[in-house]
Amino acid sequence: MKRLFQALLVLVILSLGLGLAFYLVHTKPRLKKRKPPRHIPLVEVLVVQKGDHQVEIEEFGTVYPLRTGKIVPEVSGRIIYISPRLIAGGHFRRGEVLVRLDPLDYETAVALAEGEWREAEKALAETEAAAESALHEWFQVLKKKTPPPPLVAKKPQLAAARARVEAARAKWRKAKEDLRRTVIRAPFDGLVVKADVDLGQYVNPGTVLAEVYDASAVEVRVPLERREIRWLEVPGFNAPKGSWAEVFPFLGERPWRGRVVRVAAQVDEKTRLIDVFVRIKRPFSRKPPLLPGSFVRVNFKGRLLRGVYVLPRDFLHWRKGHYEVYLVNQKGRLEVRPVKVLLFTKTKAFVREGLYPGARVITSPLPAPVPGMEVRIKGS
Repeated sequence: MKRLFQALLVLVILSLGLGLAFYLVHTKPRLKKRKPPRHIPLVEVLVVQKGDHQVEIEEFGTVYPLRTGKIVPEVSGRIIYISPRLIAGGHFRRGEVLVRLDPLDYETAVALAEGEWREAEKALAETEAAAESALHEWFQVLKKKTPPPPLVAKKPQLAAARARVEAARAKWRKAKEDLRRTVIRAPFDGLVVKADVDLGQYVNPGTVLAEVYDASAVEVRVPLERREIRWLEVPGFNAPKGSWAEVFPFLGERPWRGRVVRVAAQVDEKTRLIDVFVRIKRPFSRKPPLLPGSFVRVNFKGRLLRGVYVLPRDFLHWRKGHYEVYLVNQKGRLEVRPVKVLLFTKTKAFVREGLYPGARVITSPLPAPVPGMEVRIKGS
């Protein structure tokens, strides 16, 4: 009896469960079917215009002195004076006395040479008087009608006396020049790179006392590709006058203004680049100065291109052997246009053909661009 009761209870519970499940299934709310919203990509655009644009090429280079030199004596002697500016970093002016050598021996040489010169002139005068007397005797006393022999006329003696006078005069001039060379002057306005000179030091001709460089101008050597040089004006290469350039040191100061003056005589065999030289005058006219050895950024102001479009080069896409841009047409749909690029710089592209005034170039990345797809412009 007990087992029958348990079986009936199980059947009642199962029946209630099935009935409740049936009720829940058939009474649940029904959702309306609808299409998912269409996704239209949101893009940013750049409106381009046709115009005249100057080519700007940005590269890096190193500053070098325009001229370098060495201070060397031309005569030997003991140093008795050293300019206080003749030290590393010292700034001197053209013609300024840098070193003096003891002039005593050279002053003595000048006096002796002058004495020899005067003595030779005296001997020449005596020889000329003797020659004149010999000619008088030949014609007036001996009554000769023909010219006298050279020895009688003392022509060899006169030539020798005149030669001795010239030699003595040359020796005097040499002694005067050696005396002048005991004072060593600056050949140009410049700075001292290194000095190796002491008071009382005995020096010989050719001894290097200091290394200096010209401070009137410096040059920046910038390696460029040949295709970049094409858009610059370089004297002796493709134009009579060079392009302007701005030189930016890495110390935060304002740029220096210079001009392209020449290119190197050959292409670098390893890099295949050509050095272009930019000259900056008066590099010490400001503080801080533009010192040789500085690594600088150079912005070249190149040729003026007429009737071109300029846009960031990242907005161009390479496909199937040509460059193309993505536009938004008047219907709000994506349009793919091939373009002809005249010049690439590091950040810009100069486009000659393929665009039109007012074209809206897409600047946003598109993961899967399809021509004709609908797009929305941000902010419109």
